[in-house]
Amino acid sequence: MATQLSRRVQVGLDAARALAAIYVVLHHVAEKNQIENTFGVLVMFGQQAVVVFFLLSGFVIFANERQRALQPSGYYVRRLRRIYPMLIATLALSTILCLEDGTFRDKFSLAELFGTLAALQDLSKSKPGVIVDPFLGNGPLWSLSYEITFYLAFPWVLRLWARTPRRANHLIGATCCVLTVVYILAPNHFALVGAYFLSWWCGAMAADAYLNGQRRVRALAVPLGWLLAQCAIAAVAFGQFDFVSVNAFPCLLLQHFISAALLLVIFFGPAGEGFVELAALTPALWRFLASISFAIYLFHYPLLITWRAAGTVSGQIGAALLLVAVAIAVERFALPLIPTRPSRSRLA
Repeated sequence: MATQLSRRVQVGLDAARALAAIYVVLHHVAEKNQIENTFGVLVMFGQQAVVVFFLLSGFVIFANERQRALQPSGYYVRRLRRIYPMLIATLALSTILCLEDGTFRDKFSLAELFGTLAALQDLSKSKPGVIVDPFLGNGPLWSLSYEITFYLAFPWVLRLWARTPRRANHLIGATCCVLTVVYILAPNHFALVGAYFLSWWCGAMAADAYLNGQRRVRALAVPLGWLLAQCAIAAVAFGQFDFVSVNAFPCLLLQHFISAALLLVIFFGPAGEGFVELAALTPALWRFLASISFAIYLFHYPLLITWRAAGTVSGQIGAALLLVAVAIAVERFALPLIPTRPSRSRLA
């Protein structure tokens, strides 16, 4: 049994994370400019790219934290340090750009500010039962509320799984399916986020299988079976509600769950191994892009999509260059200045 991921696999994960972030950016740029040619068609699957983040997050968190997360305090400090400085930086950037545009007063909502800080935000235009929309219209922040909830749940789910893995997988799968039904019948944020935990957990179980030397999708039979059951539930809901859009409930639910299942089937096997081999040809590139991918994902919407200065082609090019510069400044220079633990002088 391997105790950690190989360097080649880590590079592959870096490549997947970077490509997913870039794809989401291209999706929103094409959507903003109403590009419907071949390029527009190729980048129309932005929602599916976010599902990649959930799977990758589950995989990486399990691989790196499966022992340490059994002591939740240190685990929560590490997750808090990773998420909240970036979230605060994102909210600050959105505020600065709205003030520069003169739209801050119209867009500002105290409920959205505190709701986003409390990880309660989602997109009301595409899902019923939403508590608040993301602060100042930064749509991609919806996924962060899910990630934070998954992080909070992980140590306690891990403890259950560590005692009885197979039973825990069945319990998690059944619970997420029940929450899917609850959300369909009585839409609410908490049931929806709980239902999506299954996709994240499938990523975690893929990491467990990989570390145990299993490289084929049959190793994921139990969690994947429940994910397919969740797809069936979403398909029934799709048939019972009026169609609104491919990116709105109930179709959105169905496409997310199907995407998660397909990604697992395709990439947990030869296709994934091939992707890792390709990524290993340029490891430095993927390490660099992955190191700023989180910032790119969080910052791109206010800079490239809603900022008035990015309303022209030249403006979008300038905003794209600024996006990369700000992402590097925050991820590579500002965040490392945050101490990981109290200094000795403060403890003295």
